Formats: sequence, C-alpha cells, structure tokens
Amino acid sequence: MEYDKILEIKDNSERTEKLKNYYINDININNWLCNNDIQMIEFNNRIEYKKDNKYHRLDGPAIQYKLDADNSRGIYYINGILMVKDVWENESKQLLRKLKLDML
Repeated sequence: MEYDKILEIKDNSERTEKLKNYYINDININNWLCNNDIQMIEFNNRIEYKKDNKYHRLDGPAIQYKLDADNSRGIYYINGILMVKDVWENESKQLLRKLKLDML
C-alpha cells in the first residue's frame, strides 16, 4: 500500500498500524525513536541518528552499521557535516564539554 493511500485512512488505529507495517516492510525501518531532539532510525543493517533532519551524533557515528561492532565503518557527522573520525572526535568533545557546562 502506498504511503499517500495510507494517510487517507480515516481510522487512526488502522492508519497507525498500516504506517507501522509500511515503515517496517517497505522502508525497512525496524524502529524510530526521538529523544532530546535526536532521532534514532533503525534499519535492518544500520542505525542512523539525526537532529533537525541532518545526520548528527556526538557519542558515536551518525550512521552505525550493525555488523561493525568496533565502529570502524561508521560514518561521522555533526550537524549534517561529514567528518573523518579524528576531526569528529575533537569537535564532539568540545561540543559535549559545552553542553555539560551549560547544564551546570
């Protein structure tokens, strides 16, 4: 069933169930969580982290492949900017320090 057709369903519970099945079966999303402005979207082979619809993560790769336990193939982003791991480590440390200081 196409996405637009699902949105036309009047019954909320039926529409929600159809959307859930659509994301799992057609888009291959297993889970979609939002917490503190960060979206975690779980696919069959990877997990993606986004903030404001841009890849973003400060505590690991923004695109993390499930079969890669040591994150060596992870792809690192901050605010949608692609970074090599070394640059990302420095940038993320600075941003995390600032966030912690702001909480005090």
